[in-house]
Amino acid sequence: HAQGRAMELSVIHSRALQGLTAPPVRVETHLSNGLPAFNIVGMPETAVRESKDRVRSAILNSHFEFPDRRITINLAPADLPKGGGRFDLSIALGILIASGQVPGGRTTECEFLGELALDGSLQPGPGAVCAALAASACGRSLVLPQACAGKAARVPDAVVLGASDLLTLCAHLNGAAPITPVPAAALRETHDYPDLKDVVGQAAARRALEIAAGGGHNLLLSGPPGTGKTLLASRLPGILPPMSREEALVSLALHDFESSGQGAESLRRPFRNPHHSASAAALIGGGSRPRPGEASLAHGGVLFLDELPEFNRRCLEVLR
Repeated sequence: HAQGRAMELSVIHSRALQGLTAPPVRVETHLSNGLPAFNIVGMPETAVRESKDRVRSAILNSHFEFPDRRITINLAPADLPKGGGRFDLSIALGILIASGQVPGGRTTECEFLGELALDGSLQPGPGAVCAALAASACGRSLVLPQACAGKAARVPDAVVLGASDLLTLCAHLNGAAPITPVPAAALRETHDYPDLKDVVGQAAARRALEIAAGGGHNLLLSGPPGTGKTLLASRLPGILPPMSREEALVSLALHDFESSGQGAESLRRPFRNPHHSASAAALIGGGSRPRPGEASLAHGGVLFLDELPEFNRRCLEVLR
């Protein structure tokens, strides 16, 4: 009886996303007798509550049996808000382990992150780099969708496994077809910036750019239209000093956050050029679910405010 009850409860480690931090989340799954039901507790937002239907279809389309029992999912800690589809994989694994269809012995040393499609395939999402940083600090490996595993593998000392679908991951946990960790990628800056040699003449302005880049100073470019102010500003990232390890990690995490886990994995200093009609929240971040603004996304690079006098006075005040 004790063994039967032990199989009905499982715990999977995952990660939430709060800004550029990835606090730990325990996905606890319990199967009990009674009328069939599927409940998720622990401050789940709408996208997390909708995972019920995604998980059910993914399990059935991966040739597993969906238990016809009362299923309770607890996302702990309960007071931490959880959003997005990043917990789909952990919820599905919790149900399969609690129902005895997949062994849970190899899940204690791993953390799982990923959104499930209805056919059981894993979809990329934001926060892979932040989760890899946090998982490596805890000494655990991180299981991610194949599409974003390469980006997370650039985090030094991280052990990242990329899975294409739920069935492939379950074969790994069964020991039938182990997944090889993604080879560690170099955390190296990509030097494909626009080149300062494109600027003809402008000796004084070029000298000012070099001084500003060397000392980390601000620049104010003033002049009539067509004199090359925007061209000069766009060439500034290419002459900034090489990125430090910390700057490279923050830049990689910001790019991952902004691109929602998709897009190229190039590592370069950002150049942000917001329009003068941008709101204060767009410039410095904010919202009901706080998101980074242009000032944060330009961290380690260049924030170019073209037509500076045209910006709203309130925006200039919050920037100041």
